[in-house]
Amino acid sequence: MAAEVAASSSRLVRILRRMLFALGSVALITARAFVLNGTSDAWRTPESGFVAMSEPRTARRELRVMAFNAAKCGFFAGGRFVERETVAKELDAIAQAIAREDCDLVVLSEVVLECGPEPLDQVVYLAQHAGLPHFAASENYSFGVPFFRIRSGNALLSRWPLKALETQQLAGGAPFWNPTNNRRVLWSEVELPNGPLVVASLRNDSFDLANNLAQTREILAWLGDRPALLAGDFNAEPHDASLELLRSSGRFSGLVDAPPTFPARAPRRRIDHVLAPATWTRLEHHTLTIGTSDHLAVVATFALP
Repeated sequence: MAAEVAASSSRLVRILRRMLFALGSVALITARAFVLNGTSDAWRTPESGFVAMSEPRTARRELRVMAFNAAKCGFFAGGRFVERETVAKELDAIAQAIAREDCDLVVLSEVVLECGPEPLDQVVYLAQHAGLPHFAASENYSFGVPFFRIRSGNALLSRWPLKALETQQLAGGAPFWNPTNNRRVLWSEVELPNGPLVVASLRNDSFDLANNLAQTREILAWLGDRPALLAGDFNAEPHDASLELLRSSGRFSGLVDAPPTFPARAPRRRIDHVLAPATWTRLEHHTLTIGTSDHLAVVATFALP
């Protein structure tokens, strides 16, 4: 009897060891996948594409640009991931606003490129539904493991063909396991009716104005002497050093007194901007509420030289 109990105990110990080994192996593989995903440099190459449109739009001598922090379209709320259908309704509201405003370029920040728990590429969805068939996107962070991760960043939707150039890492980036406040710029080149133009889709430091200024210097250094359109969530107001630097450069138009954009429910701060090359003339400018984002969208119309 004692021998049988001992044998049974020995088998149980072996089973438990195998289970622990299997669980440990799964945990190790998952941890390794998490690290490899977080340390991959795939983010350096922006994504771009084209969706077919039934009716091409006519070119014109004006350019209407929207800058909008989409706040991830509310994909996570109440401690859980929101159903795809709910996020799609938010995206539909954005697409309708883009079409209603008759935008030529739309710069998006805090937009989700991939979400394992509720799969939906928000950039591709908007390109399909907003009437702007050309798109580019780049991630500010990728958190999770391949096939089950969250990737969020900046994007550009365009009426005209574009080329995604580069994703620029900005100062102050946190380690990969802490995606908070990591900032990058999506650089693209758009074939406008009057020639190609470099466009920056950005969302700069939202906590440290000194680092925000350092990031603005990096953006200007990357740009060199090329004319460009800078748009997005600058996280800096017109009186802050970052915007003063852009103003004093004499290279941009669109730095004008305008309504605040944040927070959307009771706007007090103007931190979202559309800055065009200095040779362009701003014709009109306004803000609007879209969906549940905590930012108002900025819409600016320029005359093309």
